Amino acid sequence: MSKFKRFISYAKDFKGYFALNVTFNILGVIFTMIGMSTMMPLIEILFKSDISQINDFLAPNPHLDFSREFLEYEVNHWFAGMIDGASSFNEGKKEALYKICMLISGAFLFKNLFLYLAQFFLAPIRNGMIAKLRNDVYKKMLRLPVSFFNNEKKGDLMSRMTNDVGQIEWGMVSLQKIVREPIQIIVFIYGLLFISVKLTLVVLLLLPITAIVVSIIGKGLKRTSKKAQGKLGQVLSVVEESITAVKVIKGFAVEKIFTKDFEEHNQRFYTLTNRQIRKRTASSPISETIGIGVFALVMWVGGNIVFDSENGLSGSTLITYLAFMWGLLAPLKSITASLNALQVAYVSLERVDEILDADEKNEMETGGVEINGFEDKIELTNVRFKYEEEEVLKGINLNFEKGKTYALVGESGSGKSTLADLVPRFNDVTDGVIKVDGKDVREINIQSLRRLTGIVTQDSILFNDTVRQNLSLGVEDVSDEDFTKALKIANAYDFVSELDHGIDSVIGEGGGKLSGGQRQRLCIARAVLLNPPLLILDEATSALDTASEKLVQEALEKVMEGRTAIVIAHRLSTIRNADKIVVLDKGNIAEEGSHDELFAKQGHYYKLCNLQNIK
Repeated sequence: MSKFKRFISYAKDFKGYFALNVTFNILGVIFTMIGMSTMMPLIEILFKSDISQINDFLAPNPHLDFSREFLEYEVNHWFAGMIDGASSFNEGKKEALYKICMLISGAFLFKNLFLYLAQFFLAPIRNGMIAKLRNDVYKKMLRLPVSFFNNEKKGDLMSRMTNDVGQIEWGMVSLQKIVREPIQIIVFIYGLLFISVKLTLVVLLLLPITAIVVSIIGKGLKRTSKKAQGKLGQVLSVVEESITAVKVIKGFAVEKIFTKDFEEHNQRFYTLTNRQIRKRTASSPISETIGIGVFALVMWVGGNIVFDSENGLSGSTLITYLAFMWGLLAPLKSITASLNALQVAYVSLERVDEILDADEKNEMETGGVEINGFEDKIELTNVRFKYEEEEVLKGINLNFEKGKTYALVGESGSGKSTLADLVPRFNDVTDGVIKVDGKDVREINIQSLRRLTGIVTQDSILFNDTVRQNLSLGVEDVSDEDFTKALKIANAYDFVSELDHGIDSVIGEGGGKLSGGQRQRLCIARAVLLNPPLLILDEATSALDTASEKLVQEALEKVMEGRTAIVIAHRLSTIRNADKIVVLDKGNIAEEGSHDELFAKQGHYYKLCNLQNIK
């Protein structure tokens, strides 16, 4: 259970609630035992039919030590005294019955009150620990490098954040039972030993059989649960991909293919969950059957002891013993079910821990030099980078001087986007060094480094919020004049003004209420509002129609004025005026220079221009 250590550590903020929970659980168990203990005087009252049966108990208790015999005599002595003071034998029995019934009612009233209070104070522990876990998982996901998400399915991550955390929450309930039930077991075993050591030894020798059976079932349940949780992640991944690509699915009329694929995943999940539920539910009837067998054996052995007139138990004491034993079987059964639930929770905790233990790769390091801009240049010296075994960049030497525009061009897979991602440290170089004004980027505080950069990607990334909130991402105390200025620079002011609520209009998930060109211009306005000294434009116009591209290109030209810009482009017409064009080929710099210089060389760039009919 070492995996639970991190989760249990969350409980330190709820020590007071935990102490109250344990206290009320103990009180609840005590009053449960008191309520069951009243079985003995109740049976004595109901089955004693002759006053001669109690006359012997009018004398003081001959048993001086606190023992089972002492209590038996005290019960009969109390009953005898009440009969002796009553007008008749039956009246005495009725009075005793009334008092016993009141005692039973009071005991179980307090038992339920204390167990409710235990649950009452458990609620903030349970919900608080789960809330902390969710917060930690979410914060961790935001701290992880971009490369982590390239290797993980979004649906599986969502499954871990929701379903797996939910399973851990149920495990928390089971863990609470595992804390509470042993208290009840200890109390009842003490009561059983107090009444009869011989009978209790029979119980204790046979109960391990239940533990062995439960252990075997639990191991199988853990294996099945791990497969089921993984398959649920695949099911959710298929759903997430299908929703994202619904236009493509419909456009190619492949609904049946995707439906079949989903049904296959879902059928496998259905099979695994059936197996999981069957294994989980099997332990309870098996353990109960074994328990009833033990119970029957104890009744037989105990009945024979009662028949022993010299050293035997009284019938009422045996019934009380059996009531205690039944009270013992209930928490044992509960622990059995709880252990199985913990097996499922353990699997979920392992899946969540894969996120919490993932390497952040210096993504959130707090040290380093704080910078607010750069004055000279960003310098790449012999920069190499590889994804696992594949080397993508092979010794890049390049300078990005302040105030100039640089275009990275080349065929797909040549390393353009990878090179741009190294500057804000979305990935770290495998070899070589990147410097900002002579400072190694690995020595610069990563958050201040990224604040230097405004990024506009091919995919317009917007949030289901207002235009105002989308534009002010990462910027505080923005005036309406600043918003207006940024929108005008991005050629977005006119269409934003026509929205129902203007800048306070909600634009839908991913900006779905806007056109592609409008979404991209809002992304540009967001970069303008950030006012970064370095701008990275990654295929910012490639997904737009001609009219939208013209508006966006005009906006980009305004934005790039006076800033250092790194432009990644397939449409070479958009970067002819760049101060320097860098042509990448299979991870190497093939050429670099202005449009006219490279075109005149008739090399790689010249061939790319001919493909797009650019002269």
